[in-house]
This record gives sequence, C-alpha cells and structure tokens, in this order.
Amino acid sequence: MAITRYTFVGALNTEGALHIGSGGGGRVGVDDSLTDATVIRDSRGRPYVPGSSLRGVLRAAIGQLAPSIPGIEAAGAIRDDSEIDKQVAAQLKADNLTELSSEEQLQNTLNKALHAAERLFGTVHWASPLLIPDLPLHDRQSDAALRGEIRHGVGIDRDTGAAREAIKYDFEVLPRETRFDFWMRCDLPDQSADQGKIWLWLLAIGLRLLEQGELTLGGRAARGLGQVRLTDLKVYRLSLGGKALLDALLAAPDSPTRYGEEQLNWVEQRLKELHNVRTTTE
Repeated sequence: MAITRYTFVGALNTEGALHIGSGGGGRVGVDDSLTDATVIRDSRGRPYVPGSSLRGVLRAAIGQLAPSIPGIEAAGAIRDDSEIDKQVAAQLKADNLTELSSEEQLQNTLNKALHAAERLFGTVHWASPLLIPDLPLHDRQSDAALRGEIRHGVGIDRDTGAAREAIKYDFEVLPRETRFDFWMRCDLPDQSADQGKIWLWLLAIGLRLLEQGELTLGGRAARGLGQVRLTDLKVYRLSLGGKALLDALLAAPDSPTRYGEEQLNWVEQRLKELHNVRTTTE
C-alpha cells in the first residue's frame, strides 16, 4: 500500500497563562513553599505539553465544527465508542458477515462503518495514522518559563455564589509567551481521492484554528487560561517509496530535507479546495 507522509513543524506559543496539571502538588523551586497543583514536567524538570492533550483538543474542535460544513458534514462527525460499536455491528449484518475471516473484509467493513474523522483520530476498531508526540519546551526559553508562577484561588459555594470558608488553594501556571516545539505527522494511506482530500481538509481546519488562537489547552479555561497560538508552521510531503524516500533517509538528522518537499501555503490551499466544494453543494 502506498503511503504519503505529511509532517507539520512549527511553534506553539501561549497567549496567556497555561496550566496543564501534573496531578499533584509540590514545589516550583527548591526554596518555595508547597503548591497544590504544579504543571506537568519531564524527567529534566522542564514543562511540556502532552501530545494527548493537543490531540484531544484538535479532535473535539474538528468533531464540533466539521459536521456543520457542507461537503464534509457527515465525514466530519465523531461518535462515541458505543455508537461506533453499534454501527460496526450493523454494517457486518448488512454485509451478511457473522465474523471477519480476513483483514481485507475488516478494512472494507470499517471503511463503510466509520466516518473519515473517526478514522483520522482513531477508534477502538481503527488505529489512527496521526502522530502527535509531546511538545517539549523550546530550548531558548527563559528561566521564568521553566519555573512558572503561582496563582491563588478560592472555592465558590454554588448556592450562594460567595467564597466558601476554608477552601483556598493555589496552582502553578506557565507565563505568557512560553514557547513549545510543535511537530505532527500523518501517514496518509492510498485510498479514494475524495477520502484522502477529506482527511487533509480536516487537518487544515484544525491547524487554522490553532493559528487563529481559537483553541485552549489545559485546565481552568473558564478563568482565561490556556490560550495558545500556532506560529511558523511548515508542511512537508514525502511519498514513502522510491528515490525521494532514499534521499530523505540520507539527509542530515537535523535537516528538514528528511521530511520531503515543503508545501507552501498548504493550509490555505486545502481550505480553498474545501470552500470550492462547499459552494458547489449549496
């Protein structure tokens, strides 16, 4: 099966304070007092953005927005696992299959049962072709980004709307203009032209929302935290086969040549394609 690899490289910058919790408390600095909720850090003590967090944000945003766009409204819908299980069972019944005897049968059934967005982000039945590793802190960040800062809060009584007694807490946040290295990859398998385009359109929608600063990461978004913006995005395309792949493998480890050919204005071009499809369906 021919596969086309798309690699997305850029920077994810915080537009405001960011809190992605570690799940516990601790000290921000050696000489600091304990805080109730520290941000998540790697083994070197450097904050990072979990790839699963960004993946979940993109999945939720695309699953909410895409079903309202003519041309991809059905393909962009994302159902929960129980609904997908029912749909797969119904498709098996429609195909007169009591069990799947081959990988080809499985692929054909899932192709008919799953929406494009579900296949892009993966389900219990389908492995996602999308890879989003953890986003490390940019190497040239200041000490302030490493250390973070402490915010204070109080518990609110839902009945009275006033602060509850003896419920005061604090938590660590990363400051505005903290920069993380963004890297994402999608291995697009050979499929029908329409299906392949839909995957690329869905990715372009998610990337544009990140570029516009429309998505939030982490906790306490209701308090204004978590605004991020994607900048310096570059998109590369590589066919996994033939001389181009060999040339990429021979490229220096730190050279973008290993990702293939750079695709200029990739997001704009994909969104224009989608716009043209939308206008023809109206």
